[in-house]
Amino acid sequence: MKDADFSRLYESYAEQVYKFLLGLCGDVYQAEDLMQDTFVKAIQSVDGFDNRCKFTTWLYTIAKNTYYDSLRKKKRHPEESLTEDVTSGQSLEACILDDDSTKEIRRMIHRLPEPYKEVFLLRYYGELSFREIGETFEKSEVWGRVTYLRGKELLRTYLSERS
Repeated sequence: MKDADFSRLYESYAEQVYKFLLGLCGDVYQAEDLMQDTFVKAIQSVDGFDNRCKFTTWLYTIAKNTYYDSLRKKKRHPEESLTEDVTSGQSLEACILDDDSTKEIRRMIHRLPEPYKEVFLLRYYGELSFREIGETFEKSEVWGRVTYLRGKELLRTYLSERS
């Protein structure tokens, strides 16, 4: 892949991938690291992309797997993750940009069990169709739609508990 191709790829999808990963992990620094790792992996395996799904679906699958890889690494090396948890956090800019209600909604989204959280984030931040979400999980479009709606209902439940 040429540098120009990589630049276009990164410019086109970096923000969406970052928002998706931020929703999954809840940490701006970790999301940035995961986004970089995602694009490195995408570049390394772009020749394996076979057009059976949309490119964005393929890229979000890499991002999701990169996130899960980081979780497995934290489980294997808990002392490293404790240090990361203490030294990381939202930057001042991120705190300023987010008002309290947005932060609360993000916390509630982060509380959603899998796969509801991932599906919700892919739909909301990734702007994927239900068909693309289904393909990401190797499921049907109906599964993507139903899982999204169930996640949305759980969020409503969380909101009503808060009130």
